Amino acid sequence: MVRPVIAGVGLILHVPALMALLSVPICLIFKEFYAVPAFLVTTLVSGLVGQVLVSVRYPGMEIQQHHAMLVAALAWLAVAFLGALPFLWIARLSAANQAAGIFSPLENAFFESLSGFTATGLTMVPRASELPFSLQWWRSFSEWVGGVGVIVLMLTVLPPGRDALHLYYSEARGQRILPSIRSTTKAIWSVYVFYTLLGIVLLWLVGEPPWRALNHGMTAIATGGFTITDASLANAPASVEMAYIVIMVFGAVSFLLHYRLLWHRGRRASVFRDTELRLFLLMLALGSAVLWTQRIASDTAWLQRLFHWVSALTTTGFQVGPLDQAGIASVLLLTLAMTAGAMAGSTGGGIKQIRILYMLKAISWWLRGTLGRPHEVMRYRLNGNPLSQSKARAGVEAASVLLAIWVVLMFLDVFALLHILPTDTCLENVIFELASAQSNVGLSTGITHADLPLAGKLVLMLAMWMGRLEIVPVLVLVAHLVTRH
Repeated sequence: MVRPVIAGVGLILHVPALMALLSVPICLIFKEFYAVPAFLVTTLVSGLVGQVLVSVRYPGMEIQQHHAMLVAALAWLAVAFLGALPFLWIARLSAANQAAGIFSPLENAFFESLSGFTATGLTMVPRASELPFSLQWWRSFSEWVGGVGVIVLMLTVLPPGRDALHLYYSEARGQRILPSIRSTTKAIWSVYVFYTLLGIVLLWLVGEPPWRALNHGMTAIATGGFTITDASLANAPASVEMAYIVIMVFGAVSFLLHYRLLWHRGRRASVFRDTELRLFLLMLALGSAVLWTQRIASDTAWLQRLFHWVSALTTTGFQVGPLDQAGIASVLLLTLAMTAGAMAGSTGGGIKQIRILYMLKAISWWLRGTLGRPHEVMRYRLNGNPLSQSKARAGVEAASVLLAIWVVLMFLDVFALLHILPTDTCLENVIFELASAQSNVGLSTGITHADLPLAGKLVLMLAMWMGRLEIVPVLVLVAHLVTRH
């Protein structure tokens, strides 16, 4: 039982090793030679630990579905822990850069790393523009890889087999673009790299400096939200805001639809008939219209209202203005958007639009069954295709269970955080912050900062971790630990 899990985690630990090695040229380009050892040590430690863990594998050993769930739950924590090494190393060199010193406490370094790899974007850094270029890059790179997933990256080189199949589904992915897992992951990365380059070029064309365009293009398509500027994207020109909106929306759309649109001529027409995509676009339009009547800040223009709605629904987390003084109605709307989240199979977080769609369908089917004629045969359809009654019920049941668990966990986290924060903290801001963490968004009302008590940071980190895995692997891990004792 233990060996397949250990070996699986060992495989995934090669990802931060490779990432750190690829980051060394950034240190050399910007002459931050003091940062080179940080990334080389991360490469060495991650690679060695990964190899040691993989060595427990024996011939014929397979990773089953429950093993894969445990691997996903543990690997994300292990990757984030190893990803914190560059933050810790460079933070100790306070003479080189004082802004990086904020990562000197282990909890701050781990929080930033976990926020990056889960593509959340909540940050400990008040002045990201003053960080070393190497750490600005590391934050963006971790979100870019985390947007698709560290397991998906490893599966591009893993031999095909049942191990790859189980690991793919363990990372909250339920769609296969092509018949095999390896071809599917390669297709995902081809789409991802293409849109990343497209986003970087778009930001550069609308006036973003090259370094900012590179970093923000990576975090925007990853729907991550880390920036290398202070106060996120405040004071950005309208043309720049529109460019970010386009990239965020593209990142929140299913890779399956992107693949059909780009490289599957025969199925391009089906992209715009996809019911989940239509629901997502409808929510974008309706939310923007409703926020027209609200006030997010006293001097906020409609484009900024639109920007925050898109940022919340796509679970990106970019901000163009403060949210701590927003009206309760606006905070509630943005909280609902973050909770609903992006499309399944995208880089976005949240409950996902497909589950919202199933819940809406369930209401429709229930009404038809209640109001229909006595012996009328019920027909179930999704995306224009017929569904059997068993599949329809299974979809509704899965969506209902996840939604129920999601709400319960939110309530528990809010309850815990209210006992940690000052007593005058607004309840709506606490709910907003935890919805942002659990949906891997990164929008903040100011609760997340380096001086937050350790218990508060732990609550937010737990929410980010569980939200990125869509809860189930974490519950499997807890059940495994409980039953073993």
